[in-house]
Amino acid sequence: MLWSTARPIISATGIHVSRGWRETLAHAREDSYSDAIWTSAFMALSTAARWHTYVGNKHVSLFDLREQNDDAKAQVLEWALKRAIDDLQPVLRRRPFDILDAPTRKAGLDQYKASTPKLLAAELQGGKLYLQFFSTRAYSLRESLDITKMNAAQIKLFEEYEEVIGVKTRLVPCFDTVVVDTINDLVEFRIDFQPGMTEDKNSPAFARVMTEFNRATTKFIGQGAVGAGLMNLHPAINPMYLDAACGRVTALGFVATSKASSSNNHGQIHRTRTQDFRKDSFHVGGKQHVDKVDPYTIGITWPAKPPKGDLYLELKGSVRAIYSGKLRAVTTAEFLGCLDGADYDFIADQVLRRLPRRKK
Repeated sequence: MLWSTARPIISATGIHVSRGWRETLAHAREDSYSDAIWTSAFMALSTAARWHTYVGNKHVSLFDLREQNDDAKAQVLEWALKRAIDDLQPVLRRRPFDILDAPTRKAGLDQYKASTPKLLAAELQGGKLYLQFFSTRAYSLRESLDITKMNAAQIKLFEEYEEVIGVKTRLVPCFDTVVVDTINDLVEFRIDFQPGMTEDKNSPAFARVMTEFNRATTKFIGQGAVGAGLMNLHPAINPMYLDAACGRVTALGFVATSKASSSNNHGQIHRTRTQDFRKDSFHVGGKQHVDKVDPYTIGITWPAKPPKGDLYLELKGSVRAIYSGKLRAVTTAEFLGCLDGADYDFIADQVLRRLPRRKK
């Protein structure tokens, strides 16, 4: 869990917060708190951590079961509602640990680095089947190295360079959730990701989790649940851009077209922390001099009241698709800032309500 997320939760329990996890924990060990405060902090953080495994920092892909034939759809929905929990009990009895007992240190994470995703939990709530998978993934982090702190030989080697970048690989515990939504005829894949870090592209998490899910449904109902029906989220981008009531547009990639030419800012995404590009004077002024603005990427921020932070959604498409006339497919949405199911459902609804689907 990011420190920015945990900080207000810890502070609300009465424990003094410092400048990060390490400093706060170090001070907490030295301070004298009552058992009631420690218990309150444990319960609050345990609840937040468990929610975080289901809704925090996710790359979300959706499969529309209405795109399958009626018999195939009915089998998936019937299994999810009536049989999945019982069918999966033998697997769950062999799970290596509970969600909150998952390893966080390198020695523990190494054991699962080459393993298939492990099913840790299966729950049916409100017509939705939640399957929680665990895996260890390697992420790369780029850091600027201080040349002045190197030895003489190293300084000599890099003396012609203004900056030296080091790449650090880090093992991370990841929780990926598959949700079979029997009310809306959807299968959601919520794949963990680490903001600011690069995942190992040779072993994409989405494909690995989908394989495990399809393996389970093939065993119990004789067919993979998903394959066809991966939803294109691109049709939601322009309606969000045009809807002034839909949060703040804080990231935008677009092509501006006039009769004689077009411009795409070299394919770069415009970003802002606090402004809304719909109201930005430069953007609004520029729109008056072109015939059309065609957004291909959008980031929306919704403000939240403390102790919650802002919610963020990003749909990232390709400028090349606009110029080539090819299908403008966006199959992954980025959800950030969700602390509970209500936060997640709010963002998901913002996308789904703007997508064309067959009637139920």
